[in-house]
Amino acid sequence: MDRTALAVTTAPGADVTGLLSTDSGALVNTPFSQRARFTLEATPSGTNPEELLAAACASCFTAELGARLAAAGHAAHSLRTEARVQLIHPGGRWTIGAIRLHCSAIVPGIDDAEFRAIAHAAKAAGPIAHALLPDITLTVSRHDRVVVAEPASDPGLRLRP
Repeated sequence: MDRTALAVTTAPGADVTGLLSTDSGALVNTPFSQRARFTLEATPSGTNPEELLAAACASCFTAELGARLAAAGHAAHSLRTEARVQLIHPGGRWTIGAIRLHCSAIVPGIDDAEFRAIAHAAKAAGPIAHALLPDITLTVSRHDRVVVAEPASDPGLRLRP
């Protein structure tokens, strides 16, 4: 099975810009730019490979974790995974220094040890993780229910029971 994407630029140079499309149609003529890779822009000029890698890591891990939890008889109410791709510039060459995943999950009825074991197995098993050279660091937190903050009369916040 192949998955494809097409990137096209008509003005290659120092500040490459172009359009990116995927065969699934999830991305259609989505702008990308060299500037978006290495600077934080007030108005982004498009996506970039590192952001797309973060999206791939987050979605791959979340899907794998959800499937493994279900196979173990635990229905996740929600899984929220943030992926952070760290770019570093040692010796004048940009490279990915690390990928960090943090998953916050609402999974009632599972103990923390089993949840962590399933989460780490999901991290190791995902096809995106296998394609990457840097080690992917994972932290997880599990909740039995949604924690909702309500306004308080004092400067702090109280949590609803």
